[in-house]
Amino acid sequence: MEYQLIIIGGGASGLAAALTAASYGMERVAVLERQPRVGKKILATGNGRCNLSHMPIAPEDFSGSVPVADILAEFGDASLFFESLGLCCRTDAQGRVYPYSMTAGAVLDALRSACERCGVEEHCNTCVTSLTPCGSRWRVGTEQGEFLADAVIFAAGGYAAPQLGTDGSAWELLRKLSIPLAAPKPILCPIRSDADCLRPLKGLRARAEVTLYDRNHAVSTTQGEVQFTETALSGICLFDLSGLVDVSRCGDFRIALNLCPERSEGEITAMLYAFQAVRFGADCEAMLSGIVQKPLARRILKECGIRAATPCDQLDGKKIAAISQKLHCLQFPVTGLADWKQAQATAGGVMGSALDAHLQVKVHPNLYITGEAADVHSICGGYHLHWSWASGVWAAKHIAERSLCP
Repeated sequence: MEYQLIIIGGGASGLAAALTAASYGMERVAVLERQPRVGKKILATGNGRCNLSHMPIAPEDFSGSVPVADILAEFGDASLFFESLGLCCRTDAQGRVYPYSMTAGAVLDALRSACERCGVEEHCNTCVTSLTPCGSRWRVGTEQGEFLADAVIFAAGGYAAPQLGTDGSAWELLRKLSIPLAAPKPILCPIRSDADCLRPLKGLRARAEVTLYDRNHAVSTTQGEVQFTETALSGICLFDLSGLVDVSRCGDFRIALNLCPERSEGEITAMLYAFQAVRFGADCEAMLSGIVQKPLARRILKECGIRAATPCDQLDGKKIAAISQKLHCLQFPVTGLADWKQAQATAGGVMGSALDAHLQVKVHPNLYITGEAADVHSICGGYHLHWSWASGVWAAKHIAERSLCP
C-alpha cells in the first residue's frame, strides 16, 4: 500500500498531523496505531476532562533541546484550532484550557470526525516493526504487511503511562536509524523519598510551599497540596518539580516543605508561644495540632529531638525556635522518581541537534519527529498536549506544502 504520508502513532500529535496534512490537500494519509483505537491516552488526560492547552503559553514554559518558539507562534491559540473543528473550549482561573463539555471524549470525537471528513485512513491494531529508507521514500513494516510512503511522521509518544499504550518500544525504530536520543526519564510523577520517613505520614494531604534543592542550591519552588504516600511525595506541585531531578545523582537532591507559607518564621514563633500558654499542660503533639496534622507534628518533634508526649510548658525558647524552623523547612531526601506507570510524560527524545527547523531528521529526509518523541517537556497544566498539537500541525503543514508545491 502506497501513501503520501504515514503517521506512526494515533495520539494527540499524530491525529493533529493527519487532519492538517489532509486538509492541505494530501490525498493518501494514513495513521498507524498499535492499540485497538486511536486517542486512548487523550481520553485519560485531565482525569477524563482533557486539559488540552494553557493560556497564556510561551517558549519559556518548555525545556529540552528542540527550539519551540516558531512552532508555538505558528500554531497560536489551541482554542481557535479546536473551534475550527467544531469544539468549544473554556479556560479556568489558572489558565488551563478544557473542552466546554469538560469531557475528553469530545476532543477525540472532534479530531476523529475532522480526520474522517478529510479522508484520513485509520489502521488500528497495527504495530510498526520496521522503518527503512527506500530512496527518497520510506518503507514501513508492520505485522499486517508493508506500507510505502513519501514521508513519515513519527508521533508514537514516549514511555509514560504504558498501560495506555505508550511504553517507548517504538523508539527502537529510531535507535536502529542511529538518530540521537536524549535518555528518557519519567516526569510529572511522584518524587520518591525515604520510606521510613514517609510511612507514618501515608495518606496525609497538606498545603505547602515546596522547594527542590540540589545540594545547597534552591532549584525551584512551587506551591500546592502535597500528598504523602508510603514511598513518595505526590501532588501537582511535586509533579512540576520532578523534571528537575537528575536521577543519576538523586543523593544530591532534597525536598523542603514550608508548611506555613503565609506566615513568617517570626510569626510562627510568636504563635507557638501563644499556643503554649493557651494549651498549658497539654503535650507537644497536642499543641502543634493547632497548626499541622498530628502525624506531621510527631515528625517535626522527632526531628527536633522532642518527645511527642512532652508537656508543652517544658519547651524553652531554643526548642520553640527549632519547631518554628522545621515548620518552615521540613526536609525529605530524594531517592528517585516514580515508575513509568505513574508518570504523565516523558523527558528526553530525539535531540534538537538531529532535527531541522521543520522537525525533519537531518540525516533521514522525509522522516519527521513530533510530540513526546521530540526532546521537549514542561510542567502540568496542558503544556504537553499543546506541544503535541502544535508540533504535529507544524510538521504536517511543511510536508503538505512541499508535496503540493515541489
